[in-house]
Amino acid sequence: MKTQWAEVDENGRLILPPEFAQQFGLTPGARLRIEPESNTIRLHRPVTHLAKLYIETTNHCNIDCATCMRSSWNVEMGLMSDETFDQILHSLDAIGQPMDITFMGIGEPLAHPRTVDMIAQLKALGHRVEMVTNGTLLNEKRAEGLIAAGLDVLWVSIDGATPENFGDIRLGAYLPQILDNIRQFSRLRR
Repeated sequence: MKTQWAEVDENGRLILPPEFAQQFGLTPGARLRIEPESNTIRLHRPVTHLAKLYIETTNHCNIDCATCMRSSWNVEMGLMSDETFDQILHSLDAIGQPMDITFMGIGEPLAHPRTVDMIAQLKALGHRVEMVTNGTLLNEKRAEGLIAAGLDVLWVSIDGATPENFGDIRLGAYLPQILDNIRQFSRLRR
């Protein structure tokens, strides 16, 4: 990255390069916390600046993990509606800058039939998109869809180094199949 310089005007105000202000969502009137250190000044993003967004498209999961807090909840299972996702898109448009978005939560993101489409819509708006999955639903069709949608990072949760240990924790999942799904995704992405 090229060295950038800020300037101090005649009134002692710090003027940042416009691309920095845009990158960090600094608009006129934004207030930043300043933290002086021995030979530096640390500027903190405004608390009003949304830097990362987590989206839970569903609270439904196709496996029953022994360590999951879902077993202690008594909530109705459901899918995020198209209207709710459209509101998220509208809100992101109002913010006006790309951000990091992660699909994850108590539910399995790939259990929602529109997750791939949602990722594609966010990528078309310039956002960086990640997803955390249990890997069980990562079949070839979904893998191809995620790659075509432009998914930036795929995280696969694995609890246990052997099929036996894994099976004790992730009830309803089979470690060798998940590892095959990951290999297939990796091969398709190349």
